[in-house]
Amino acid sequence: MGNNKHSKSLEKAKKQHFEMLRKNNAITDAKNGELSLGAMKSLDAILQVYHERQESKIQLELSYLRKKLGLEKNNDYVDRIKTYLLELKLPFELRDFNDIKSGKKVAWALTSFLHDIKSYKESQHLVEINISESFIEYMVDKAGYTNIDLSLSKKFKTKYGYKIYEMYLRYYSMPNKIDKHIGIINKEIHELNDKFGTKHKHASKMLEGIDRGLKEITTLTEEIISCNYDRVNKKFMFSWSKDMQKIESKCIIPYPRIDEFVEWVIAHTQKKIDNLSHYKVKIKNLIIENEFDEVESLYRGMMIHRYSYSSEEVNEYKLSNGKYKDFSRKKEQTPLF
Repeated sequence: MGNNKHSKSLEKAKKQHFEMLRKNNAITDAKNGELSLGAMKSLDAILQVYHERQESKIQLELSYLRKKLGLEKNNDYVDRIKTYLLELKLPFELRDFNDIKSGKKVAWALTSFLHDIKSYKESQHLVEINISESFIEYMVDKAGYTNIDLSLSKKFKTKYGYKIYEMYLRYYSMPNKIDKHIGIINKEIHELNDKFGTKHKHASKMLEGIDRGLKEITTLTEEIISCNYDRVNKKFMFSWSKDMQKIESKCIIPYPRIDEFVEWVIAHTQKKIDNLSHYKVKIKNLIIENEFDEVESLYRGMMIHRYSYSSEEVNEYKLSNGKYKDFSRKKEQTPLF
């Protein structure tokens, strides 16, 4: 009986693992509110496969998308999926990132998530999806992820509930000066219009939609999020109680050092790298999740060989929980010889 229970728990854990999407914060922050809820869910499902395969050209079973989008009861699911994918070819606004090809800083760009979509006559149960290379460059530049449970997100029926819950997950652990046990995010009405694809001019109309979304979130997740409108500063304030155990970081190296450390790892790898941009994202994810086998030895090596710390000095930066606090030297040390 005990083994059977353990087996069921393991299967549940596996299923949950493969339902989780590490959604790039570039997309949660993008101005894509004009997309329908179905298109947003389609983007999530495609992103999950992209992260697993690390390929911009993807072949998917239509039955797979049907399941991921919760369309099992819809006989017109093929037409619906085509409509959602068509939306993902429409441009929306991306902001503040580095253009890899030109080396310039982009203030804003209008680009689509998908480049093209095809289904061949001999295999009409499959759809071939090509993710836009410019969109991939944007995601690579704007590293940082929001964990989305796709088995939960497909249950949302309102865009308000879906987008507020995504925002809640995105900013859940963000510190604030009021109380570390409370999460707070402030948004102006134009920001929420961009997020929801609405054109509300008055706070009261926006609050009506927000209230529907918050009720849906509580029904589906039992999480309680509040929203109040600050009439003086003209901002909507979303707030929630934080479980401090949830936000305990797994990463053992200081967050400000992660990007530098990724470059150090790449410079000292013996492995042949076919796609440098994809490899950087993969390594960064492993480091953040503390799943990179050589993270400690290589990080100590960076402190010793790039910044001239002694092994004993490095030890002093290691905390009792196994993590390292940030070091103070800001410049590389000049060798004596």
